[in-house]
Amino acid sequence: MNSTQLTTLYRQFLTEYSPDEKDKIWNELSLRFLSFWKKRVKDHDGSHVSDDDCDEVIRILDRNGKGNAKDSEAIAKVMVPQGAWRRIINELHGDPNLEAILSNVLIETDSKKKAAYIDELYELNKEQRNYLTGPSGNTVNALLAAHDPVNNLSVISLADRRMIIDFLGLPLPFDWDDSSTGTRIVETNKIILDAARKLGLSGSARTVSRFFYFPAAKALWKGEDTVKREDKDVSVTVPMTSDDDGEMDRVESLRESMQMQALIAKIGTLMGFKIWLPKADRGRVLQAWKADPGELLNELPLGYDSTTTKTIEQIDVLWLRRRSIVRAFEVEHTTSVYSGLLRMADLVALQPNIDIRLHIVAPLEKRDKVLQEIQRPVFSLLEGRALYEMCTYLSYDNVKAIGELKHLSHLSDKVIEDYEERAE
Repeated sequence: MNSTQLTTLYRQFLTEYSPDEKDKIWNELSLRFLSFWKKRVKDHDGSHVSDDDCDEVIRILDRNGKGNAKDSEAIAKVMVPQGAWRRIINELHGDPNLEAILSNVLIETDSKKKAAYIDELYELNKEQRNYLTGPSGNTVNALLAAHDPVNNLSVISLADRRMIIDFLGLPLPFDWDDSSTGTRIVETNKIILDAARKLGLSGSARTVSRFFYFPAAKALWKGEDTVKREDKDVSVTVPMTSDDDGEMDRVESLRESMQMQALIAKIGTLMGFKIWLPKADRGRVLQAWKADPGELLNELPLGYDSTTTKTIEQIDVLWLRRRSIVRAFEVEHTTSVYSGLLRMADLVALQPNIDIRLHIVAPLEKRDKVLQEIQRPVFSLLEGRALYEMCTYLSYDNVKAIGELKHLSHLSDKVIEDYEERAE
């Protein structure tokens, strides 16, 4: 697409988006974010930042934040669960060193210094596995955009930024593979904004960002397609990366997956559910989880046909209440992350109207892979609903965090909604 076509598309975008009105809203939201940062995050008084206080600012940062509606203004879909956001905020509140470095990231204006601060943040936080410093840059970029939506893009994914840069045919002044996350975050923000100005795409970084997610513009650079069906249009992704992401220590991975099955089973019983485990897994899982009498079912009390029942019996962990399955969990330890997704897809294909909450549980390093693969056409074009509408991702770390919650026996299983992630 040439520059004239792009500016024509931008004018079309402006007929549906009011930059002045939206910038006014974002000025107010940014001031609220800055006030929260100063009064709650930077005030290391030893207290705990309440969930309600956290949720106020999470709604600004994350479109999926609890309480946001379809028309709510938020930075982006950050793909950080609500419970993980709360933990990040409280870790920053309780750790002056971590907070100080992130504060420097937010306020620094020199590009090289900002990149260095981001890299320092990543180094300090690398063992925490708390969603703050992931390879996509989502969380740091969301915080930057909330701090200053005029100069920081709310295109928060480094993968999306790279696709936009490639689509625009822009040269990279650094080696992508050899550069640090800090360099990628700072430089891609500058490259895209500079290119937008040269193309005549005026407005704040927020306005430019929203333009690139304008459906007609997004279709040009984003690897997504819409498949029309008789009942509805379905969005699918066709992954461009190889399925071979390297060999794993399969013995260690399998052992860890059994530990995770045991923990999920334990959490379920504490919440009052009966548990089903595949009979082939029971010996190993029961080494880590000691089931009390009556907690582990020997037979599934279901009324499905034999094919459906055989499929369900192979799912890694089921939580049941009376004769109904409430939640189903597949613990994914294979490199390709397909086995769990295929089993869930088989179930939905066999029973399109089934009303079970489905979860893929996998290590944090497989998060992007799971969320990408779940939108493949084969999973998105199932009869009834796409798999990604029914099935969510839970990281190992978030399952462990749920297991550490106090008073689990008094909590509803809906607490999982604070920790799950959807492929949207």
